Amino acid sequence: MPVFIAALLGGLIQAAGTLVGRVLISLGFGYVTFTGLDTSLTWLRSMIAANFGAIPAQGMAVLSGAGAGSAVSIVLSAIAARMLLDGLTGGTLKKMVLK
Repeated sequence: MPVFIAALLGGLIQAAGTLVGRVLISLGFGYVTFTGLDTSLTWLRSMIAANFGAIPAQGMAVLSGAGAGSAVSIVLSAIAARMLLDGLTGGTLKKMVLK
């Protein structure tokens, strides 16, 4: 299996020299990054919801009155937006393709 992976990476490096290859590589990395980020944030949101369920009724009433659910949603959205902007403007992909 490692020989197959090495051959695949060698082919990707050869294809990266063309414009089409660069576009395909960037789309692949973008898809993997989006899928990983979406899965991570979904897991984090479910963990927060599960831990909110362990709070007594009076504490949950106070948190819901204070808008803790909206605050968690806003924070998670801000994290996702920050990661997206860092990925778009960081130039990491450009450095990987130019090597």
